[in-house]
Amino acid sequence: MSSELKIDHVKENDKNIIIFSGGIDEDSSFESVPSLSGIVVFDLSGVDKINSCGIREWIKFQDTLDPNLHITYKGCSQVIVEQMNIIKGFVRAGGSIESFYAPYFDEGNDSEIKILINPEEVINGKAPVKKNNEGVELEFDDIEAQYFNFLKGL
Repeated sequence: MSSELKIDHVKENDKNIIIFSGGIDEDSSFESVPSLSGIVVFDLSGVDKINSCGIREWIKFQDTLDPNLHITYKGCSQVIVEQMNIIKGFVRAGGSIESFYAPYFDEGNDSEIKILINPEEVINGKAPVKKNNEGVELEFDDIEAQYFNFLKGL
């Protein structure tokens, strides 16, 4: 993936989907995000890196949006989940998480797999059981209490 932030806008009826991909850093510009109203979804599945200056720019960008706007965060990549866990305000107050990626390890194939899950699947801070294509249970590849900590604030 390119390290430069790319922003795409898709309009579906009254839903504005803003698709972010690449890296968020001090050079990232959010000027191409149109004026938003109605239902707003931030698709963060393509964000592959973010640095401390990028975090600052992300929060400043969100602060420019209408305070009454409800934002749904969708497809949050692992790097985004890591930031949601440590940076207060990374997800705007009143926002909601639709889905996020979680790391699993497939021992049979000796590979890590990112699986899209919904917050409702995480019960009592435990990773949902997921299986590979052969039906073998995958191992959650992080510390559950830390990785899912961001869900406590929802």
